[in-house]
Amino acid sequence: MTAQRAHRHLQQEERSVQKDQERYEVQRVALDAQALMARACAEAGLDDYGDDAFVAPLCSLLDDAAREADFHPAGLASFQADVVRCLVNRLRMTADLRAHPEIEDEDVSDPIIVIGLPRSGTTKTQRMLSAAPDVQKLYLWRIVNPARFPGADGSRPAPRIAAASMGPNSDDKPELRSAHLMTAQQPEEDWALFDATFNDWVWCVLYAPLDTFYDRVSQRPALDNYRYVRRVLQYLQWQDGGGRNRPWILKGIGHIANLDALLACYPKATLVHIHREPRDAMPSVAKLATHLWSMKVNRPDPCRVGALQLKWYGEAMRRYLETRHRLNLDERILDVPYAAMRDDPMPAMREIYRRAGRMLSPTAEQAMLQWHLDNEQHQHGRHEYSLEEFGLNGPDIDQTFAAYRQKFGHLFKG
Repeated sequence: MTAQRAHRHLQQEERSVQKDQERYEVQRVALDAQALMARACAEAGLDDYGDDAFVAPLCSLLDDAAREADFHPAGLASFQADVVRCLVNRLRMTADLRAHPEIEDEDVSDPIIVIGLPRSGTTKTQRMLSAAPDVQKLYLWRIVNPARFPGADGSRPAPRIAAASMGPNSDDKPELRSAHLMTAQQPEEDWALFDATFNDWVWCVLYAPLDTFYDRVSQRPALDNYRYVRRVLQYLQWQDGGGRNRPWILKGIGHIANLDALLACYPKATLVHIHREPRDAMPSVAKLATHLWSMKVNRPDPCRVGALQLKWYGEAMRRYLETRHRLNLDERILDVPYAAMRDDPMPAMREIYRRAGRMLSPTAEQAMLQWHLDNEQHQHGRHEYSLEEFGLNGPDIDQTFAAYRQKFGHLFKG
């Protein structure tokens, strides 16, 4: 490199650093924790957050987002709105918990929980199980606003359904719709409830590529996060008239990283793991992440997207296998191949009910089967992706998931 070219290269680097610093300063002001908390108080008409342990994680999240995320204007406003929504829900739930301490008497210890890598059939499994009339369903509108709106009770959810319908969903985004149909009255994963802890890597997965934030929160104990979400489920169950022998149907792809905390909070849970070839799952989730992040940030770099998915889910699977072995969970977890859920899911549905100690009624079985028949794969468009698109290759994925492939590779066929 000539001296002139080296000088130009140095100037470009300096301009890039200056641009990043200027962007950070602008975004840091927009993502000020105290200002957003005050905005939430004004919106909710409340000022008691209860336990303030969430404030330090919130400040860390906002600083990392301001520093790392290249928000476009609509995305920055949307990120602000998501933080405020979480804060408003915390305020409203705190008020209801103080007024109705019996909420914490609700028993949510026995959910049916679907786990697995992303894009492995976990959503289909959750939604088929949720088609039954004798279970509790975690609709998207409940996730977006678990707290009651002023002047409404849980039996009148129409305003919350409308609010969820106005937020990010797949109705007007064909590329997202083909990857993951997401509407207000569809069941979604309980992992999304963890956003209100401000202390979970779900913020990286759903909102923006925040690698520094991931590195920080993935090393923290997860039990307090799970306790918070358990309380949210108690709150939602109370709104709906109590459990009444209806287990929650939950699903979270992040749960594989935190089996200890999951089982500590739900000791009578029935666990169902759907298994899919990681070579198929990784580029598929990278494509979905690109769609989700594009709602907030400018042009996510495909190679970075792929590398982050491999890093995050490789580490989650490593922790899962270690915990599964340490807690001797092989007999407790029902392992189901992706191909079985795709082609002939009813045997798995019957076994899930058997393991949960429940009678699968003809009505419930027919509802599940009808959901399967009515929701054929690719009916909303084909979700196209490739390894090369995201800088991924088969050998690297095989190496990252070597222990997983060794233990469960026989379930990937078909």
